[in-house]
Amino acid sequence: MNHERPKVGTAVIIVKDGNVLMGRRKGAHGEGTWCPPGGHLEFGESWEECVRRETMEEAGIEIQNVRFVGAVNNHEPDWGTHYITLFMQAEYLRGEVRNCEPEKCSGWEWFSWEQLPSPLFAPVVNFLRQGYHPLARRHDKLVRDKIVEIIQAAGGVADSYTADDQEYKDRLQTKLCEEVLEYLESEEPEELADILEVVQSLTALTGTNREQLQLIQSKKREERGGFEKRIVLTETR
Repeated sequence: MNHERPKVGTAVIIVKDGNVLMGRRKGAHGEGTWCPPGGHLEFGESWEECVRRETMEEAGIEIQNVRFVGAVNNHEPDWGTHYITLFMQAEYLRGEVRNCEPEKCSGWEWFSWEQLPSPLFAPVVNFLRQGYHPLARRHDKLVRDKIVEIIQAAGGVADSYTADDQEYKDRLQTKLCEEVLEYLESEEPEELADILEVVQSLTALTGTNREQLQLIQSKKREERGGFEKRIVLTETR
């Protein structure tokens, strides 16, 4: 049995103006391949501390908003290496990029995510297979019908799907609560319009159209009044 244990490495995807920082490896396994800043996790060091330190040591810049985005298990028998690589994401903060370790890196450059250099370091390749994108934002919420078209018209990419009846109802109810809270915080009339839109969608889902809803509203107003008189009920006996 092999009693060696995997080592822990880190890599940090640094975003600046929509681009990411990549360096070409030199004098180590994977020489000639491109990868982001990173290195070995030191004893007692947090993941965030590690990538901040490695970024400064390798590229001479400071980063912010560091967060974990994934991990890969990379065993390379030909090199005799086995690493668990922790991938972090961060934003550029300040400093001028420079090659602080020329014996380990041929130089650093900024690349758009859609035009990354080649070849990439093996752990990076494995990480990309997970579908990661540094500019992607998770939403998981019901949106108005034209939002996807608006995003695409502006040159963005929007992944979406059509909910079935039960999910649609559940998400409308969640959306109603969200819109009410947003109105209570802002008191903006636009939020009231959003509430009305969600209410009308909910009633349409149950087979009630806008006209029927207005009739129900008018009947209740006629029978029980509205709220214009500002009456506050305090007690009944």
